[in-house]
Amino acid sequence: MEKMELITPNCDIVDIFNSFWTDEPKTTLVKLFKDDVEVDISKYITQFKEYGSKDDDIIGQQGLLEYLNAINSVYHTRVSGIESIVKELESQGIDSKLRLEETIKNGEMSLPTFVKYCQKVTGKYTYSFASKVFSFVDEKNYPIIDSFVATLLDTYEYEGKISKSKWGNYSQYINNYNAFRNHFGLTKKTYKDIDKFLWTYAKILSDYWSDLGVLSYEAV
Repeated sequence: MEKMELITPNCDIVDIFNSFWTDEPKTTLVKLFKDDVEVDISKYITQFKEYGSKDDDIIGQQGLLEYLNAINSVYHTRVSGIESIVKELESQGIDSKLRLEETIKNGEMSLPTFVKYCQKVTGKYTYSFASKVFSFVDEKNYPIIDSFVATLLDTYEYEGKISKSKWGNYSQYINNYNAFRNHFGLTKKTYKDIDKFLWTYAKILSDYWSDLGVLSYEAV
């Protein structure tokens, strides 16, 4: 079967897909593929709205442990030992959610450093979890690393694209993400806006991947 072409992202498309996370979706009819007809995605919108509500709950958490636990639980990043990660952060002088936010926003702690703290405790790869933590603190500077998002980024064709196998580290991932933003004229959109579009679009497409061969999905 011929591979179907993904829709071309632009600011309007991003706004539409982001609206699914709110009480006022702009439409329930969208194209899933560039030259295809619109389809009704009403069955998905309740779930996306719930994710929007869960995001609000995460932001509303006041304690550091509760905050990190909420991100880990809602986004299924499966990082074990959050309590021990918090103790490691506290040993570095990061003893509250507010202090974590300050160290990230002020550039006192990089994402790779946070990953090292997590790895010291868990011994496992935690970039997906770490990028979500940093994104909630500073969505303007930290795109998330997520299996759905990464799959679409690697599937789209755009000027300056860096293949997934060469991302290597978070700075390379951001370089690739910026190439995507620049190519499709999305520089006025925050990483969070684009993250939501890519994740939402991929979530819907996931029901069709195996049948249509649209994407080659793999976990990150």
